[in-house]
Amino acid sequence: MADSTSGPIAALRALVDGSIGLSKQVIGILLDNDRLQEQGEAQQQKARALKDVAQKEAEAEAARAEAKTQEARQKAASKS
Repeated sequence: MADSTSGPIAALRALVDGSIGLSKQVIGILLDNDRLQEQGEAQQQKARALKDVAQKEAEAEAARAEAKTQEARQKAASKS
């Protein structure tokens, strides 16, 4: 069941958070606002972490699918 940290959702959140973070950082630079720059950088770091979550989840899902395939092959072979 998909939750807020599942692969595709985490990837989308990473994209959105990264874009918002970059915007905050640029606006902070333009306004000479260190606090806004720091918030933007923190949000971009969060986005990178979410991207890593999405990638790891996709890898785990692929591994689960491969395991199911191998299990089905093993059952088929044992019936022969």
